[in-house]
Amino acid sequence: MTGLFGFLVTASAAATGIWLLSVRRTVATAFGGGRTALVFVGFAVLANLAPVLAGERSSALIGVLVLALLAWVVRAGRPVRFGPSDRWLRISWLAAAALLVWCLGVDVLVGSGLYGSRLVAYVAAALLLLAGALLAARAALSVRALAYTGLTVLSVLSVPTIFSGQAWRACTDGQLEKCSVAGALFKSFYESENYIAMVASFTLAACLVAMRRAELVGASAFCLLIIVATGSRTSYLAVAAAGAWALGSFLIERRRRYERIHLAVCAGLVLVSVTAATYLMWSATKTTLSNRGNIWIHAREYLAGMQATGVGVSKWYHLRDVGEAPTHFFHSGYVLAIFAGGFIALAIWSAWAASLLHGAVLDGRAFSAKTPMVLLLVYSFTEVVWNPLSVDGLSWIFLALMLTRSATASANPLPVPGPVDAVSRPDGFAPLRRLTARWGNRVAGPRG
Repeated sequence: MTGLFGFLVTASAAATGIWLLSVRRTVATAFGGGRTALVFVGFAVLANLAPVLAGERSSALIGVLVLALLAWVVRAGRPVRFGPSDRWLRISWLAAAALLVWCLGVDVLVGSGLYGSRLVAYVAAALLLLAGALLAARAALSVRALAYTGLTVLSVLSVPTIFSGQAWRACTDGQLEKCSVAGALFKSFYESENYIAMVASFTLAACLVAMRRAELVGASAFCLLIIVATGSRTSYLAVAAAGAWALGSFLIERRRRYERIHLAVCAGLVLVSVTAATYLMWSATKTTLSNRGNIWIHAREYLAGMQATGVGVSKWYHLRDVGEAPTHFFHSGYVLAIFAGGFIALAIWSAWAASLLHGAVLDGRAFSAKTPMVLLLVYSFTEVVWNPLSVDGLSWIFLALMLTRSATASANPLPVPGPVDAVSRPDGFAPLRRLTARWGNRVAGPRG
C-alpha cells in the first residue's frame, strides 16, 4: 500500500503546486500583495526544508531566515510603528513578548542559569516577534493566506514521496500500536509523522473556512490524504474539533455577522483549555496518551515547589543530556509554558490566546476566521504547535494567526500598498499638498 499511497501523495502534491502557480494572483490577494506573499511563503517553505538543506545546522539556517525576514520588513519602510491598529490584537503581540521575556528571566535566574546554547533560540524568537510586529502594521492576511502557505509547504514536502522510501516510518508494535491505512507512517523528511500531520491539519482547517466548491474539494482531499497516510490519531481528534467549530461558525454567520467573538466566550474557551491541560498534566500516568504521560510526570516532578514560576526550558535539555528525562520534547504547549515559566507563564499564554481570539475581523466572519486558532488550542494538548521560546518550521503558523484580519480576501487586489488594516494614515507630503491646494484655490478665485 505504501507504493499506491506514495504515488497518490506525489501526484496530489504536484497537482497542488501547479494549481497554486496558476492562481498566483489570487494568492497574492490573500496576502495583500505579491511581495508579502513571496516573502511569507518563502520563509515557511525554507524553514521546513532546513533539515534537508542544512542538516545539523538547520537551526542556523532558520536563524538566517529570521534575519532576512526582519531585514525585508525594515527595508519596506513605512509605517514606523509596531503591531496592528486593533487594541486587542496589539495586546496579543505584547503578551507574546511578555511570555518570552518572563521565561527568559526565569531560565537565567533559576538554578544554575541557562544551559547550553538556548540563549540563541531566545534571541531568534525575539527577532521573529519584532519582524512580525512590524509586518502587522502593514500586512492584513486572510485565512486563505494560511491555506495557501500550508498547501505550498505540503506540496514541497510531499512531491519526492514516490521516489524515497525514507519518507515512511515503520508501524509501531507492542503497547503503542500505531499504523496508517498505507501500512506505514508517512513522515516526509522528518523523524515523526506528527510534524507533517500538524501542517496538514492547520492547512485543512484554513481550507474549510476560506475555500469553496472545487478548490475546497481538491485542497481538502490533499490534506486528508496526508493525514490518513501519517496515521496521526491526534490529528484526527484535533481536526474533528476544528471541523465542528467551522460548522457551527457557518450556521451562526448565516444569520448574523460578527466582527469579534465576545470576550467572555474567548476567555471561557481559553480557561477551559488551560484548566483541562493542567489537570491532564497532574493526573497523567506513564501510559497516558501514547506514553506522553511519561514526559509530563518527569516535568511535574522536576517542578516540585516551583510551579508558580517554573524552572526555565533549558533545564529540560540538561535533564535529557544526563538521562533523567525522556528524549522527546514536551508534547504539549501547555506543559511547555508551565515548565518554562510556571503558572505565571501559563496565565500570560492565556492572555495571548484570549486577546487573539477576541481580535477584530474585517469581513465580519469572526467565528470562521478564528477556526485555526481554536485548532491550536486543541492541538496544544498533545503537541507543541507554537514554541514561543524558539523558532522552527512551524513558526509560520503562529505568524499567520497573528496577522489574520479576515476569513476570505477580496476578489480584487488591494488598490494601494501600505497599511491595510482599515486605518487611514496620511503620508509625509499630505500637509504640503493641502497647503498648495488652498493656495491654488485663492489664486483661482470663485468660479461660475
